[in-house]
Amino acid sequence: MQENAGEVARERAARGLDRLDRPGRGLSPWARRVAWSAAEAMLCDEDERGELAPPGAEVCERAVAALDLSLGQASPETRRGFTLLAACLELLPPFVIGAFSRMSRLPLGRRLAYLEALESSRSGLLAMLLVAFKVPMCIPAFEEGAELALTGLDRESTAARRRLPALRSAAGAPGAPRADAGEAPRAAPAARGDA
Repeated sequence: MQENAGEVARERAARGLDRLDRPGRGLSPWARRVAWSAAEAMLCDEDERGELAPPGAEVCERAVAALDLSLGQASPETRRGFTLLAACLELLPPFVIGAFSRMSRLPLGRRLAYLEALESSRSGLLAMLLVAFKVPMCIPAFEEGAELALTGLDRESTAARRRLPALRSAAGAPGAPRADAGEAPRAAPAARGDA
């Protein structure tokens, strides 16, 4: 039995089926719908008339896909725990805001009110329920495209190299030392506190 388990593990490793490499799905279709509706409410904005506007489908998809992929690479216990959290998030609106509906069936405004009520709840467990979805979905949602520009980052993605304005102007100025000239940077003058 032990030899057979070792052979199976070696065979799977040879085929590249390591647990961290497989493109797994961590959310069931039902839990994916719950996460999508939560992401839509978390990432919505107001339009010019002051009405709620849902984010683009690509933003919600990026957020939910990142959560789905990270849970797909997690342990079965973590996936089961997140399914329980999704069930709680879906079924708690009657107890939190008095709306007798599932969270995914609420209109966008009521969904946003529900998530705000969870976030400002006196019970830390309810606030952490929202944080369990908010953090792993909002970070990837703001890593690309127009959402990244909203954060003030001046690059097209978080992986792009940054060009500092001071280096650009110094590289073009005559007589300015070039960063790649092989010179060691000068040390800053020491503070004069000894005298």
